[in-house]
Amino acid sequence: MTPGLLTSICCGTPSDPARLGGSTARSVRHASGATMACMRVLDPPSPRRRRGPSVPELPEVETIVRQLGPQITGRRIRHVELLRPDVLWGDERPACVLLRGRRILRVRRRGKRIVMSLTDQTQLIVHLGMTGRLLWAPKDQPYVAHTHLCLELAGRTRQLRFVDPRRFGRVWIAGAAGRWIGPVPSPLGPEPLEMTVPQFLRLGKRKRPVKAVLLDQRLIAGIGNIYCDEALFRAGIHPATRVDQLDRRTVVCLRRALRAVLQEAIEAKGSSIRDYRQFDGSTGRFQRQHQVYRRAGLPCRRCRGEIDRTVVAGRGTYYCTRCQRPGARFHSRSPANAR
Repeated sequence: MTPGLLTSICCGTPSDPARLGGSTARSVRHASGATMACMRVLDPPSPRRRRGPSVPELPEVETIVRQLGPQITGRRIRHVELLRPDVLWGDERPACVLLRGRRILRVRRRGKRIVMSLTDQTQLIVHLGMTGRLLWAPKDQPYVAHTHLCLELAGRTRQLRFVDPRRFGRVWIAGAAGRWIGPVPSPLGPEPLEMTVPQFLRLGKRKRPVKAVLLDQRLIAGIGNIYCDEALFRAGIHPATRVDQLDRRTVVCLRRALRAVLQEAIEAKGSSIRDYRQFDGSTGRFQRQHQVYRRAGLPCRRCRGEIDRTVVAGRGTYYCTRCQRPGARFHSRSPANAR
């Protein structure tokens, strides 16, 4: 079954294209009957400070899950609309068959993914990608461009809508039976906030840069560029240092630094660099606490040395040229001193 055939997933009466604005109305007319709701991307960045998008990481996704869960847990999916079938993968059966009438039992995070467990052992998995968002929008809110999936829940006056302008996000539906269509979600390593010291020490046996290991979702789930750079700064480790060159004490320090950064970022509702917004549309606050990320050319807030940018593991990488010298060993840093 090809992705184009998934246009049959749309359920219910098609939405009125007149309610849609501009390009969205045109896309609906050419969507083979598949329709969908659309959402607004709030607070577009200023062109003078335009920055490349970043994928929401563990703290951002955890924030969304904590806000989303109370709104939809226990609710039954009454209606499903799909505008772009190419964002949906998984069980080959139509989404209306798999989702309509199912009750949402639990909402949780796994790595950078949002996982909704439904009745009959069905799962709805959302990866936001770079620009994806979930909005809890009023039913009568006008549709706007780039909304791809909409779930209407029984007993609610709002709809859960998935919007993704650049379409790097993905939605998977995993049923208890049925042939799988499209790419399967890649396996994930353990959660960093749940990893024991022995588990973390096992990462130290690899002959790869420490940043490459932290970004490998098969080894440790949910870490991206932002919190990798921030944790390495707190631990005083140069991002290009090979993991097998770190002693046990340094690896334990890195685990402690990573946990502290993630917990503080969750408390601050994540980092809003460009596209990320909380479930209610407001911005996160942790970007104000960044020590190195996207601060190239600025003085280090600890030692007043210069923050530099390089490329490690194919990713733009920020570090302090004094605090994180290549080959430097463990330096004790408490989270409070890193601010």
